[in-house]
Formats: sequence, C-alpha cells, structure tokens
Amino acid sequence: MVNETLNNYMYQFIERICNEIGPRESGTEEELKTGDIIENELKKYCDETRQEEYTSNPHAFLGGIRYGAALVFVAIILYWVSVLIDLNIILLDQFYGLVFLLISVILIILTVSYFILEVMKYYEVYDFLFPKRKSRNVIGIINPIEEIKHTIIFSAHHDSAFEFNTFYYLKRFGQIIINIGYLAVVIVLIATILKLIFFILSIELTMLFVVFGILFIFFIPIILVYILFHTYKPVLGAFDNLSGVAIILGIGKFLMENKNNPDIFPKNTIIYLISFAGEEAGLRGSKRYVSKHLDELKSNNSIIVNMDSIAKKNTLVIHNKESGIGVKHDSKIYNSLMEISKRRKLNARLMSLPFGATDAAAFSKKGISAVAVGGLNLKEELAPYYHTRNDTPEVVEKEALGQIVELCVDYLKEVDS
Repeated sequence: MVNETLNNYMYQFIERICNEIGPRESGTEEELKTGDIIENELKKYCDETRQEEYTSNPHAFLGGIRYGAALVFVAIILYWVSVLIDLNIILLDQFYGLVFLLISVILIILTVSYFILEVMKYYEVYDFLFPKRKSRNVIGIINPIEEIKHTIIFSAHHDSAFEFNTFYYLKRFGQIIINIGYLAVVIVLIATILKLIFFILSIELTMLFVVFGILFIFFIPIILVYILFHTYKPVLGAFDNLSGVAIILGIGKFLMENKNNPDIFPKNTIIYLISFAGEEAGLRGSKRYVSKHLDELKSNNSIIVNMDSIAKKNTLVIHNKESGIGVKHDSKIYNSLMEISKRRKLNARLMSLPFGATDAAAFSKKGISAVAVGGLNLKEELAPYYHTRNDTPEVVEKEALGQIVELCVDYLKEVDS
C-alpha cells in the first residue's frame, strides 16, 4: 500500500527536525518548537488539531541517579568509620559507630527508594526536589465517514534522551554494570542493617564486617559509573523517537490521500494521532494525557498503539508487557498485530521490555487497552544508537517506516470492520 513517496516524506521529516531543531530535551524550547512543527504537519491531514500544555519536573526521572550514587559512596565511608571504631583504629565511643550506621542505612534507603519509585516504577515521589517545566502534547483527530463506534490512538513521542555514557563507552558491558550496581546496593544495605542489628544485640563479628567492607571497596568503580551514568546533553533522537512521530504523520498522510477509498478510510473509527512530550523524562506527557482524559478513554473503549524506536525493515518487536514498570498490555491487540505481521512477513517478535518503559505503559497501567510497537530488542542486544550520539537519521531505514504504517493501517481496518 505504501509507496516510496510516503517513505521519503517520513524520512525527510526526521532529517528536518534533526537539522532544524536538533536534540530535544524534555521541557525545553526545542521540544516546544518540534511540537509546533508536528501540529502544522497534522493540520494537513486531520479534521482537528490542538496542543495540551502540562507542567512536570523532568529532571526528577534521571537527575537523581548521580546523587543517589554519591549517597551510597558516603554510606560506605560511614560504614568503614564504624568498622574502624570497632577495631579501635579510630578512637571514638561505640555510640558514634551506631550513629554512623544509622545515617548509612538512611542514605541507602533514600537511594533505593528513589531508584525503585522514580527510575523503575515512574512514580513522581521526588519530583518536588527538581525544577518545574512546561511541555505540550500534540494531538490530531481524523473523523470517520459515518457514526463513531471505535476509537484508536496511534502515538509516539518527540522529545529525545540524554546520552547514556555507560551505553556509549561501555556498550553491552555498561548494561551489565547497571544490573550489578542494583545488586551491589542491596548487598551494602543488607550488610549495614546486619551490623546495626548485631551492634544492638551486642554480638561481635568484627572480621565478618571487615570482609564486607573490603567487598564494598570493589563496588566503588560501579558507583563512579552511576555518577557518570548520563550527560545533560540530549541526543538527536532520530531513531528514538522521531521514527515513531514520522510514522503517525505517515498514517495521517496515507489516510488523507485515500479518503475516497472505502477499502482504506475508516467508516466508524475515530483516529487520534498523538505525539507526546516528556517520554524520556519518565512518561510525563502520556501520564498527563491519561490523567486528563481517563474517563473519556474508558467510556470510548479506546485502543492505543504506541510506536517507539523503529530502525530496520523486517525487524519488529511487539511488547506484550513492560517488566520494569510492571504492566501487561492487551493480548487482543498484540495477537492481532502479530497475525498481521506474519502475513506481511515483518519478522515480528513478541517479547517483554526488560527495563525502561514506553508511553503505552501509561495507558495499560490505568486499564486502557494498549500495546507498544518498536524495533529494539533490549533482552538480547544493545543497539549502538540507543541513547547515544549515534542516534542519527542514518540509522533509520525509510522502508521500515513504511512497513509500520502498513501494519497500523491493516490493524485500523480490522478494528473498523
């Protein structure tokens, strides 16, 4: 169905944003300008367009990682001070050792809670510690020919991520280091609590805790990796996720060009084409949209197909769940997409997203039928352009964009019928 002209249009949109706007950190002028360009494109294909402004604290999502790592480093120092007091190398009363252990436990618990609540589960618990910024979601609406019976949302996001130093310099090993870091913090917390309990119970196992302290020294390089985890310089984000935005524009353009074709243009399905802001800041844009429109989404039995990070043709990942944030997507949607993918020989794979999250998660978490479609297999590999400076237009194959448009249009026809 899709021709080379449409593929070129989508690819040229990606190039245009990269060349005219560049990187698009959440809540910045660049993100807002990109939203304006997207709306101007949607106006060509949609019956109605608008932007919805919201306020968030985008740096809260990842901005606390380096501070959390620093707190763990301080906690290890305090742990060692308590050990040296036990060994009479530091001549202080044992009471001070108890105080240092208590402070150490508090610091680690703060760090662990930040990582679990903000970074893994996307709750906005620590947002008040970071500055507020304004962003805007961009929405286009295409009305069906006849009565509205179904609602489908095709979505993506137009902000871009900070560069992850760990992924750029350490590549796949950097991903492993991150997982080791989680384990290391847990070990430090358990050992510190044990030492505290044994101190209260007057049980002396000094050499055991010396061994733990020596182990903690080997954790320090990992702590340094976390402190330098990401820069505050965003990447171009052609793959993640101008590719997704280009696809929703491509869907709009394709439907407009086939408005008089009853085999393609929907009779009873209203279509929302949405580009969210703030995805890289912890799904802030999609969460705000769901919160604002929850009753409407539920009453309309809305279906969401979210596009995130498309690069290579005949390579497709459909996410049935997102393990990190803890959501499962609608099996009716992903099974239908898998069947369409097989018919179109798209080499699709059904798998969970092991860490991070997509905008689809914001909907599924609230009981709205959703699924995420992408081209990133984070379980088995780490693409060199994922959250690095290598995320440029050159990594996106224009044919891949066209294939996902066809997938979405086929699914739209299925829903409409």
